[in-house]
Amino acid sequence: MDTISVTVHPAEEYLRNEQNPPVLYVKIYGERRKLFINRGRGNVVGIIAKGKRKHGYIFSDWSHIEKIYYPSQEKEDEKDMDRKMILKYQKLARLATHTNDWLRKIAAADLEKSLYENRITTGTAIDGKCIRLSTIEKYCGSWDMQRFRQAMRNKEKFSTLRFDFCGYDGTLWCEPRENGDMAAGFSKEYRNCSNGYYYLLINDEFMIGYDID
Repeated sequence: MDTISVTVHPAEEYLRNEQNPPVLYVKIYGERRKLFINRGRGNVVGIIAKGKRKHGYIFSDWSHIEKIYYPSQEKEDEKDMDRKMILKYQKLARLATHTNDWLRKIAAADLEKSLYENRITTGTAIDGKCIRLSTIEKYCGSWDMQRFRQAMRNKEKFSTLRFDFCGYDGTLWCEPRENGDMAAGFSKEYRNCSNGYYYLLINDEFMIGYDID
């Protein structure tokens, strides 16, 4: 009698192996989704529903899995992303005509650590996000931008009043340090509030993500 061999998808095989964690991320229909297995409850494999953190439904669409994100590979991908982000900050910082402790941290950053671990950012969703000074100028006005650039050259303290920036309150500022360094940044805060998104001047043309409060 002929036997019919059933090919088990590698993702299912991984989940059914009790030596592995009971969850696994996969790419399906172009999206990163989370599979799980209810061990001890019939070993049913499920997928977390979109927009949910814990609730899901039975999964059987193995043929449409485009990629498996094994935990070890995820760590490598994350490490590679951290390295690329550090290199981005370093590339932009090399164009700066001012200096400060933050820029020196960027230059000396350990490529095996994240921006947060290198104390370059606080580790938020705006890491690596850039805003051009020319974009800020459209909202604060050419006069304030001219005064900002002049203050940077003269190593003087300067700050704009709050101005409308895409529905937020924007503030552009710079100030000298005792050792002759210059620090500068841009705040994008919620209306009439002291919370928002904070960027630091990484070179003469770009602000880059630093913190969210």
